Amino acid sequence: SFYLAGCKSDTVTNPTGGGIGGSGGGGGTGNVTFTVSTAAGSQQDLTNFLFKPSVNITVTTVEVSLPAQNFTFTETNPDPNVVFNPTDGFQIDDYQGVATGQQWTFKITGKIGSSTGQAYDVTVNYTTQ
Repeated sequence: SFYLAGCKSDTVTNPTGGGIGGSGGGGGTGNVTFTVSTAAGSQQDLTNFLFKPSVNITVTTVEVSLPAQNFTFTETNPDPNVVFNPTDGFQIDDYQGVATGQQWTFKITGKIGSSTGQAYDVTVNYTTQ
């Protein structure tokens, strides 16, 4: 499967580890919704966020935020022409300090179907479990 981008140097201000597992709610505009989950990162205490779109999409950016801790970071896809499907989706890697009960927000932008498709801009709220 394809991966959006790694961010090993990004740190949440309260690194407590954990946050593995869970399922996510979707939300959106442009007729795209996302399911969000987490998985273990490349090292202990790192977490990956996994996104499964409702339709084939490309991804330009993902603005990641944890409002309770004033953490914000923008992931930029190095290849915005790659199409991600609902089965495999995509992920952003290696966030430190992800803990159960945190409320994360992801603003995902890209195009539906292919890099020439209709633009979408979706905000997904996700509480880690």
